[in-house]
Amino acid sequence: TIRIYTLTGELVDTIRKDDTNSYASWSLLTYEGQKLAYGVYIYHVDVPGVGEKIGRFGVIK
Repeated sequence: TIRIYTLTGELVDTIRKDDTNSYASWSLLTYEGQKLAYGVYIYHVDVPGVGEKIGRFGVIK
């Protein structure tokens, strides 16, 4: 599962991945269907039995 947050901790979207592919794609839309604003976001990847990873990424024009 991948969760995307704003820098203030507001949940932007959750990406659930149930297959065994090594990649996930995202439409850059919020869970409310709105286009993602430019800025910096935090991602939290959680893979059961493997571990977690937290990082940042930016969306630029």
